[in-house]
Amino acid sequence: MSAPVVTDTERAAAGRWLVRHGVEVPTLTDLLALRLGIRGGARPPRWWRWALVATLTAVAANVGYASLDYLPGVRGAELTDSAFVFFVVIALELVNWRAVRLRDRQALASLGTRAIERPPGPGLGAWDVAALLITFAGGAALGVTIFVTTPFRAYAWSWLGLLALGGVVTAVILTGVLRRPVIAEDGTSLAVDSAVRIQDLQLAMPAAYAVPVLVDPITEHAQPPAYTPWLIGYAVLAVATQAVAGFVNVRRRRAILAAVA
Repeated sequence: MSAPVVTDTERAAAGRWLVRHGVEVPTLTDLLALRLGIRGGARPPRWWRWALVATLTAVAANVGYASLDYLPGVRGAELTDSAFVFFVVIALELVNWRAVRLRDRQALASLGTRAIERPPGPGLGAWDVAALLITFAGGAALGVTIFVTTPFRAYAWSWLGLLALGGVVTAVILTGVLRRPVIAEDGTSLAVDSAVRIQDLQLAMPAAYAVPVLVDPITEHAQPPAYTPWLIGYAVLAVATQAVAGFVNVRRRRAILAAVA
């Protein structure tokens, strides 16, 4: 397999990532440039094609969702209006994850026998787990309660279906990050591997799937009015927990990289 081409933009972005994290390296290797360029804001060649595909898919999915109005006994006004926001979040997360995954696979293939064989590094922290539980378990409990106790059943099942779809996407991304093999050839790249594994957990931000539920209270449309404070509180709690998780994960990364700073 031919070595992947590292662009100048990726090298510059990788250098900024290292400076921002206080890491000095004698030479910016192709391995570090491949892995850190994408995480420093650069985009791999032809990434826009996948972005276009994801955008068109999100639009098509929204059209398909709107077509549920034609099902027997379903009125469009009873469905949640948040579908398009869900599909946009899904598209953004998958495009970013695919770009990172592509460069990581190329980096691993380029190592060959130089690769360090070691079990995967850090996993989910307690706040990451809390954000997952609040978003999906908490959202499911709230949706089922609305379905059982109110006549707004179409709203409940349409929201629960979208939330379940977000859960599947989150599970796919997290599984890919947590099960990814170590991609390193020396001590510095090994520390970077652990740090970016923690950073990549943020590619799946579960609380992003709690935010769309705010669309209906804003438009005063499909949600049961009595549950509006609960829906707002649910979204705020999920986002706040995700923010704490992000702050904690930054500290985890810094602690790992301090050894090679």
